[in-house]
Amino acid sequence: MDSFKAKELISRYRQGLASQEECRLVEQWFLIDLEMSTILPDQKAFERTDERIGAELALHIGKPKSVNKIRVRRLWYRIGGVAAILALITLGIWLYNSQYSGISSENLFVSAKDILPGKNTAMITLANGKVITLSESKIGVVIAEEGLKYNDGTEVAAAATQAQMLTASTPRGGTYQVTLPDGTHVWLNADSKLSFPSKFSGPERKVLLKGEAYFEVAKSYRAKAKGDQSKSEPIPFIVATDKQEVTVLGTHFNINSYSDEAATKTTLLEGSVRVVVAGAKSASAAFSHILKPGEQAINNGNIRVEKVDLEEAVAWKNGNIVFTDRTLESIMRELSRWYEVDVVYMADAPKYEIFSGAVSRTRNISSVLERMQTTGSVRFKVEGRTITVTK
Repeated sequence: MDSFKAKELISRYRQGLASQEECRLVEQWFLIDLEMSTILPDQKAFERTDERIGAELALHIGKPKSVNKIRVRRLWYRIGGVAAILALITLGIWLYNSQYSGISSENLFVSAKDILPGKNTAMITLANGKVITLSESKIGVVIAEEGLKYNDGTEVAAAATQAQMLTASTPRGGTYQVTLPDGTHVWLNADSKLSFPSKFSGPERKVLLKGEAYFEVAKSYRAKAKGDQSKSEPIPFIVATDKQEVTVLGTHFNINSYSDEAATKTTLLEGSVRVVVAGAKSASAAFSHILKPGEQAINNGNIRVEKVDLEEAVAWKNGNIVFTDRTLESIMRELSRWYEVDVVYMADAPKYEIFSGAVSRTRNISSVLERMQTTGSVRFKVEGRTITVTK
C-alpha cells in the first residue's frame, strides 16, 4: 500500500469507519511507538508518531477489506489533539501517572476469573411496592399516559387509574434510559435511583435523585385559560438530592450525587440551571449559584464553581470511563459501582496516587487493572468480586 492509502486508513480510523482488522493494525503500530517511549509524550511527539505510523503502514499493510462503520466517541482533554484521541480513546485505554515505567503487566494481575462490565439493567418500583424488572435487551423505558412501555413501543405495564410515584433504579453494574411523562430524557448511571410522578401536575416538575444521572429536560408550559393573551409561563423542572436542589427550564446537565462521594457535582452542558444547597438560609454565591454551560458546581455544604471538561463529566453516559488527575481511591469507587465489585485496601495501598486515563465501559475489569499496574505504582488481586489493592 502506498503512503496515500495508509494516511487514508488512519483518517478512517479517526472517524470510526475502519474495520476491526484495520483498527487492530493501526493500534498495533501505535502501541509499538508508545512502548518505545519512557516518558509521557507531548502533542508534537504524538504527531510524529502519527506520521511514522502512516509510513510504516504503507510498507506493511495489504489491500484493506470491507469497511464496517462503527461509532467512536472522541474525548478531548489535556493531552489534546487528534493523535491523543487515537491513543486514549479508540485504542481503548492508556494510563499514566508521573511517568510510564514500561513494566510488563505479565504475571502482575492476579485473578481466578475476569469480571465482566456492567449492562443495561434496571427496575421500576410502583407505589404499591410492586417491582418490574426491565428488559436488558431494550434501550430504555417510557413513562406515558397509557402506561409504561419500552422505547420500541412494547408495553411494560398498563397505566394506573390515578397518578402515583414511581422509582426507576439501577443496581451496581447497571445503567438505563428513562423518558419521563413530560418528555424529559434521563440516563441513569450504576447504583442510582430516580423517583418521579407518573404524571406531572401543579406549579413544578420535581424528581428525586440518588446516585448519578444525565438529564435532557423538555420544555413545558402551563395551560392558559381560554382568551388569555398573556405569554405562556414555563413550568420549572427540579432535581432534588440529599444535598441540593437544581432548578431548570429546559437544558442538558449531569448530577453526580453518590452518598460515598465527598461532594455533589452538577455539570451544565446547555442552557442554565440554579443550584441551591439544601436547607440554605442565604442566597449568597456560597449557597446558591446559576451555572453557565461548561461549568460545574461542587457542593460539599458550600458551592464552588469550576470550568470542566464536559465530555469527561458525561463520559459514563457515552460508554466510557475517563479520569484526569484523580486519586486511585476515587477511580476505584467508580469501578466498584460499574463492575459490581468490593474494594479492599491493604495498609501500603497508594490510595492517593494520581492517575489519568480512559477506557471503554464495555471492557472487562482486567483491561483497566492490568494497565494501571504497568505504572509500577499499584498492584491488584481479584478474588470473586473483591479486589485487593496493594503497593
